[in-house]
Amino acid sequence: MIMLFSRIRCKNSLSLTTLIFFVFLQCTGAGKLQIASVSVNEQIIDKGISYSITENLIKINSSAHTTTIMEFPLDRAFIQASKSESEVQYKMAAFQFKDKALVECMDQSIEKIEVSNKTLVIRGNLFGETCESTYILRIIPVNSEEINFQLELNDPSLNRVSLSMQSDEDERFFGLGEQFTHFDFKGKKPFLFTEEQGIGRGDQPITTGANLVAGAGGNEYTTYAPIPHYITSRNRSVFIENSGYSKFDFTKDDSVKILFWDSNLEGSLKGTAWVASSPLELIELYTKKTGRMPEMPEWAYGTILGLQGGTKKVTKVVDDAIALKNPITALWIQDWCGKRVTNFGDQLQWRWYADESLYPEFTKFVKTMNQKNVKVLGYINPFLADVDPKKPGGDRFTNPMLDEAKAKGYLVKDIEGKPYLIQTVGFPAYLIDITNPEAIKWTKNIIKKNMIDVGLSGWMADFGEWLPTDAVLHSGVSAKVYHNRYPVEWAKLNREAIKEAGKEGQIVFFTRAGFSYSNKYSTLFWLGDQMVSFQKNDGLPSAVLGMTTSGISGISLNHSDIGGYTTISNPLKNYHRSKELLQRWAEMSAFTPVFRTHEGNRPLKNWQVYEYENSDQVKSLSDQETGIHFAKMGRLHFALKTYIKQLTKESSKLGYPVVRHPYLHFPNDPVVQKLKYQFMLGEDLMVFPVVESGEDEVKGYLPEGKWKHTATGKIYDGKTWVEVEAGIGNPAAFIRMNGKSQAVLEKALIGLR
Repeated sequence: MIMLFSRIRCKNSLSLTTLIFFVFLQCTGAGKLQIASVSVNEQIIDKGISYSITENLIKINSSAHTTTIMEFPLDRAFIQASKSESEVQYKMAAFQFKDKALVECMDQSIEKIEVSNKTLVIRGNLFGETCESTYILRIIPVNSEEINFQLELNDPSLNRVSLSMQSDEDERFFGLGEQFTHFDFKGKKPFLFTEEQGIGRGDQPITTGANLVAGAGGNEYTTYAPIPHYITSRNRSVFIENSGYSKFDFTKDDSVKILFWDSNLEGSLKGTAWVASSPLELIELYTKKTGRMPEMPEWAYGTILGLQGGTKKVTKVVDDAIALKNPITALWIQDWCGKRVTNFGDQLQWRWYADESLYPEFTKFVKTMNQKNVKVLGYINPFLADVDPKKPGGDRFTNPMLDEAKAKGYLVKDIEGKPYLIQTVGFPAYLIDITNPEAIKWTKNIIKKNMIDVGLSGWMADFGEWLPTDAVLHSGVSAKVYHNRYPVEWAKLNREAIKEAGKEGQIVFFTRAGFSYSNKYSTLFWLGDQMVSFQKNDGLPSAVLGMTTSGISGISLNHSDIGGYTTISNPLKNYHRSKELLQRWAEMSAFTPVFRTHEGNRPLKNWQVYEYENSDQVKSLSDQETGIHFAKMGRLHFALKTYIKQLTKESSKLGYPVVRHPYLHFPNDPVVQKLKYQFMLGEDLMVFPVVESGEDEVKGYLPEGKWKHTATGKIYDGKTWVEVEAGIGNPAAFIRMNGKSQAVLEKALIGLR
């Protein structure tokens, strides 16, 4: 390679002292950087943002904080690019990626640094054995705590681009959307792509089994709702606007590297960085840009029973629960559109109108429930199901909506221009192309006419993560970069239908798949399809992490299926919901914003919160003790209504998550940074959920201050580990003494149980 000396120029009136010209070389695989070393007094860019250059760093500084917003190393290339070709394997929304670099620009030069039009502009070249491209990196001040950055390459064939930023050994990294295995990503290499979270995600033996059968086991980074946004222990934050597949490398002590695929299809690599005084301030700044979730209606704070099976069954179960003094405020019936039994269990018909055979006179049924002060919720997703050609004896299923969507060209297409047939779990189906304005209008009309007009007060807006990367879309946008946007636009479609119906603030829909800006459109999230187990990567413990991580990236209202969802019958090992798991999950969920059950995909294999026997004398797995326990947890959750309402109001104004990792309030405590399976509800209630089977005591860490145990009233000093009794029905929670909500919490909780 020919080594070129380069120059740095600065166009402003402030003094600039040039030292000597020389070349920095980095020969460890990180890439070489060619640059003339200079010494620059701090130069103002605009709005309280300045830059300075030292021997080893370009620093972007804030007048409001001593911590730099961003730093770029000068002892190695911090911009790299390549032309690559990828192979993507797709099955059941589980994606496997293989990437081969054809051309690599691993070395960098800086030709000029200047302030132009109140923007810091860094220009130079990228080099490789058979690669060369100019680049421009722009730093644009927004205010004294926020900058936008934009990296552009002039060679459009370069479809992989990476940006490295200086860090240090002690800097920790949190966020990246909804994550189920890790809280701190220091030392990790996560990838971000919205997909099915996987069955097991590393828990054994189920992960191996799921991989052998369908390649659907997942791993420590698979998630429904990744978001390219993180905060750090140095109180700075980075958010990338791009929506392609990405990788983040936090394994180096001195740097962070971000790699995005297909940035050429989006024009450039774009992002925002912030610096603040605390983690909560960073979240406030991030959500000011990306959106905040709305307050919930009054009915959403009670117990929401997730049931299916028709009018007779759900009416009896609701009445029985009310008799046990469970504050039932809503009934969620996912099978309002009809049931379809497959080899995966009880599924739905995926045609979006009421099934009058299960729920005769559906509108009347909804009104009857409303008269009991019970709202009714349904279900929808962006698929339209087809007949199952593999069903023995033939499939009598029909779907007039699918026929209409095909005729009008409202479906995602394959590379041959035909509607893209996708094999889902149980039967084939087609995705609605929501890049088509007419398809959007058509789908919103279905929601307004068949759901809102019949009286539904909300629904699960499922899926969103299934778009194949080789699909052809109406808008012409590449599915590679639209894949992660699809669930966001799906949520937007649902939100617009509600607004057009004049029901904003009265209806709640909950989504599981998401990406950047999901918090702007979704009214509620849920964590998806956890296993009915105590296993860490995909069971009850993972639900705790899912809530605390997602809140950092704007998903402020989140909850889980009480008891989990995914139920597996297998000759080697059954994964069926136990009574203990159901009870422990209910205890954890009592301290979250929404308290909602799910029967799971195999209801008769799972322990349920109700007792019921159908006309064929088939009984649910349950007992009276379970119903009493569940009602008790429902009352506990409802007792927190005033407090949770305060938190959701705060969330809508500031973006703060309702369920929080303790780090958000105690960022300087090194013990807190390592916690994984305890959480705070707001700032004044600490919860130690029991997430292991067979335990009657639970151990957790109380940070600085004094904390009152809600069960005994005993006060504990902070900055210490404590172990307390936590038998079934006695979850461990601690009120922060002298907190602003101490009186509200004591009134709600002390002596309640």
